[in-house]
Amino acid sequence: MLPEIEARYLMIDWRSEGVARAIEVAPVPLEIESLAEGGFIVECTIFNDFHPWLGIRLGSGFEEVVPVFVTASGQEAPMLRVADQLGGGCWWLHHDGWDHFGKRHLSELQRSAGVYNFRIGDVMLQVKNHLSAFGCADIQAYVDDFRGDLLWMIMNDTAGATAAGKGAGTGAELIEALEKLHVASQRVLASPSVTIREGRAPQPVAKLRPNTVSFREYARNPEARQLTGRVFNESADTAENRYLRHMLAVSLKVVDAYISAASLQSDFLDRLALQESERTRRNREMKMRLVDPEVFDQQTEEIKRKLDAFADFKDLSGDEAGRVGRFPIRLGNRYFFEFSFYYTPQETVESNVASPVDYRVVVLPKDLFELILGTHHFCKDFTLSGCVESCVKLTSKGQRFRQIIFTSVHEVSSQTSALEKRAGKRRDLEENNWLVRLSSNELRELKREADIGERRAEQSLEKKRVISLSVEEIARRARRLVEIDTGFGCLGISPSPNFPLGMRLVSNPDYAACVSAFNKVRQLFDRGGLDLSKLDEISSIGILHASDIYEKWCLLNIFKLLMHDFRFEPERGWEEKLVATSLARASNVKFEFSRDDLEIKVALTCQADMPTGRRPDFVLEVIYTGKEQSERFDRESGWRGGIVMDAKFRSNWKKDGLHRMLDELVLAKGYDKAVGSGKVFILQPCEFTARPAASPLEWGAHSDYGRTQSHRQGWIQTGVASTGARSTQHLKRLLAMVLQSSFPEPYEERDDNNTWTSCSFCLGCGERHVSAAIQAKSTKSGATRWLLDCKHCGVWTVRTHCYGCAAPLFKNGTMWTYHNTVADQVTNVICPSCGSYFDAGFS
Repeated sequence: MLPEIEARYLMIDWRSEGVARAIEVAPVPLEIESLAEGGFIVECTIFNDFHPWLGIRLGSGFEEVVPVFVTASGQEAPMLRVADQLGGGCWWLHHDGWDHFGKRHLSELQRSAGVYNFRIGDVMLQVKNHLSAFGCADIQAYVDDFRGDLLWMIMNDTAGATAAGKGAGTGAELIEALEKLHVASQRVLASPSVTIREGRAPQPVAKLRPNTVSFREYARNPEARQLTGRVFNESADTAENRYLRHMLAVSLKVVDAYISAASLQSDFLDRLALQESERTRRNREMKMRLVDPEVFDQQTEEIKRKLDAFADFKDLSGDEAGRVGRFPIRLGNRYFFEFSFYYTPQETVESNVASPVDYRVVVLPKDLFELILGTHHFCKDFTLSGCVESCVKLTSKGQRFRQIIFTSVHEVSSQTSALEKRAGKRRDLEENNWLVRLSSNELRELKREADIGERRAEQSLEKKRVISLSVEEIARRARRLVEIDTGFGCLGISPSPNFPLGMRLVSNPDYAACVSAFNKVRQLFDRGGLDLSKLDEISSIGILHASDIYEKWCLLNIFKLLMHDFRFEPERGWEEKLVATSLARASNVKFEFSRDDLEIKVALTCQADMPTGRRPDFVLEVIYTGKEQSERFDRESGWRGGIVMDAKFRSNWKKDGLHRMLDELVLAKGYDKAVGSGKVFILQPCEFTARPAASPLEWGAHSDYGRTQSHRQGWIQTGVASTGARSTQHLKRLLAMVLQSSFPEPYEERDDNNTWTSCSFCLGCGERHVSAAIQAKSTKSGATRWLLDCKHCGVWTVRTHCYGCAAPLFKNGTMWTYHNTVADQVTNVICPSCGSYFDAGFS
């Protein structure tokens, strides 16, 4: 159980030594975790131009405790107690003295990375300080992007946002409401309601309205030319006018939020159009592809590693009884028995037809079978030494086959020229400056992707044009409202949110029109499920606790990908829950998204509680909601698949740092137990973290999708630069990987048209794959492969199976394919389960 200790980032304005003039407290605390060896740990970050304090606040049970800093030599130094005058309570700080010249306290904790130990009573707290190259501008970019996207998602009605319609996405309804508010408030300004109040003021005797004061003054001075009399003053500072100024202020605040969000969205669409246009140009012009020597050598090394494993293999655990000898055999396809292959003796390949048996089957030990399965695509000939049991069997169809079972294996040797062929291919590539001419299949795919990119660029520019027009119109009307508001200010009217008690707002048509237009503005905002009172909180999100900002940024982009790219429908009231989660560090918050057309839903849990007390940042699960259960799904829960994602905000990683972090998440924290698939991935903002590159595709240098681990563990680069350029393509590919693995195989309809139905959707636009766009074809092994086309946007997927281990494979073109591919032929995918792939050089 965690003690009542809280750690937060603080920005402190010092008044004098030990006394703070003002303390800005991060809205979210740092996560404190328990250590296996005892004590607790908290991680914090040092930024290059941003130096917050790490403040520790103690709860009940520590009232009389003075925390101390424990040096490496074991000496203890008391921490500094600083009172929070505005927020209340006090904070404990690690300090290294007072700078009289700079009028501030100093602390090594703000400047140096490393591990710092603190003793709080009987509790040891370890602070692990990371050094970051990020600065204020980098963190502010995440804040701006997060704030803009959050407001845009809430204020933009994607269902009605079309160029011709009146959805909130085009701003048409907001423009209309602002225009009505301007017209009505202008009429009010021309003739505002006023109050008449009686007062006293000096007046000429001829215009005097006398009162008792007038008579007293006249008695004292009958010759006076002016006497104090009654006057009547008009004032426009009425309750109705004050509330009207409040309505104008709120409307302008909504306009500012819309323009800010729309401008960021417009900039993003502009960058997206440029990226797609550039990719289209490259794809159309590409005739040769540059092969990455590191990736090529890595794949060669993988082949060598698999072959070397045979030299050390021995399986003597079985029964030594049976025939002992050396057996040179050539393996064919897998047999349906477990751990079995078809085989023929190497020396009698030609005479196999005249054999007294119809075919032969070899049954291997499990470990040897798995080794051979990983090399089967480039090595068929083996010589096995060991003990076998041999017999002839008869199938139900009357076929005779010989079955040999290896009860023990003493030695395995492989006969293949795969490494020699790879060496020759490498020499050829070196002579051609590592350039390889694209195959006809690659050229065809690149042309299709160029057409798709061109279409996406045109769509992005059209959306940008619509948004830009709405921003211009809304800004123009906002300027008119500012002029009206200035006019009311010149009349001495102050704004007030108090609703008037009189009947003028109802009885006067001009005031009633203002209220009606304002209610329309408020309804447009409230329609997104967000209370206007939250607008200030969203706008005031600061840069303290950058790791939490990055985590929330990742959450928002997962939302956007599920809703906008994959067309999942979020649960009712998601806006309010998302805003509440974004403004505070809530735990175990679950969001549900559904696609009724596919009968599936996605459950996304933030800070999910695990039985071990750990809390992964995001747990995403795909669940079947239909009545008919498939054999692939859990019959009780309908669970199809899932993934754990943990956000790590770093500016750089040490060598093998990401691998070590994955080991910590899986082995120490047990995050793989949170989902049945055991998939655990890190989300982080750094580029070029995969060395050597994990794939010859564009993402290979930045992400690792667990290419050799059946996509179970890896990391994804996703982030935003200080320029505002956002990178979420790798995150989209990761979600696509999880969703595609949960889709059932297409099934054939029971009719004479040979039509197929697939419960899947297009990765490009989220449209469901319709039967008219599904083509089925038989592979050489007799399995079925499907081409799933999208007539809406042109993105396609080929669903097939590994010929070696039958694992499902998805080819999504060079853009969205997450399987590893061959270095010199990127359309040739490598099975993530057994490593098999087609290679003409091995055939």
